[in-house]
Amino acid sequence: MTTSEQILEALRQAAGGEVSSRAMCERLGVSRAAVWQQIEALRAGGYAIEACSRRGYRLVTAPDTPHAAEVAPLLTTRLIGRDCRYRAETGSTNRDVAALALAGAEEGVVVAAGAQTSGRGRMTRVWFSPPGLNLYFSMLLRPAVEPGRAASLPLVAGLAVAEALADLAPETVPLIKWPNDILIGEKKVCGILCEMQAETDCVCHIIPGIGVNVNLTVADLPEELRGRATSLRIETGRSFSRAVVLAAILNRFEPLYERWCAEGFEPLLGAIGTRDALRGRTITLEQGGRRVVGVADGILSDGALRLATEQGAVPVYSGEAHIGNGGLGG
Repeated sequence: MTTSEQILEALRQAAGGEVSSRAMCERLGVSRAAVWQQIEALRAGGYAIEACSRRGYRLVTAPDTPHAAEVAPLLTTRLIGRDCRYRAETGSTNRDVAALALAGAEEGVVVAAGAQTSGRGRMTRVWFSPPGLNLYFSMLLRPAVEPGRAASLPLVAGLAVAEALADLAPETVPLIKWPNDILIGEKKVCGILCEMQAETDCVCHIIPGIGVNVNLTVADLPEELRGRATSLRIETGRSFSRAVVLAAILNRFEPLYERWCAEGFEPLLGAIGTRDALRGRTITLEQGGRRVVGVADGILSDGALRLATEQGAVPVYSGEAHIGNGGLGG
């Protein structure tokens, strides 16, 4: 934990009471000036911390940020998210985690951001990333699997997100839209982008980047996205803590990921099938400049989409799926 995270932990443990500067200095092994600097940094990050004359500091309120100090108490994971780093603003959490991976960071580190200035989706699209409303985070994974297995990992992450959102908002029915989106009411609430570095026969690391629309309102959305995107707040009429959403997703993801590493993708097909947004529906698949129309017929054991066309059933490994002739792809 960083010094600021340890200060927050001490303030939280006081449960509304004061913690003296002297106690903090002794606990952390730093000077009073260092404690004051960290307190000021926390205040700048939105924490309301009261200085009580001759008695120390008291935590009044905490902001809605997926800060490590907010997320850690909610985790049930063994590894994923135990090293959680928050950026008020960053270019891309995937890029941040990639830099950590190259520097030798251990598996499980998570970087979350309040805003992204260069957030990306699939097909080089820009991900709409307004500050303070949504959840943007990336994870560092180092699975001991062959590179071919990586194609199914976005669906594993998608299952974790869908199950977590269903837990948090039971009135919704989150569905997985192959290969990497989560829909509620046929509108996109989450996008997933997995990036991999691998050698011929082994994976060096995989970085799933996940963006969840949490507290967006319709008024926050650009006009061109209002018919295609939604949020937890739009669907339920209430706001959600982004720290709670992040912890819920990580808690769901770790056991699914561990099973995927140990047993492969096939044991998860049943659960994914119950949340398949495309199965049985006519879709238009775009692959570069080529368009193929068919009926989606489930997910195969390697993560491919089975598409029933006039020429027969074929596995599809990449492309953008649009339901009917509409534009739900994202």
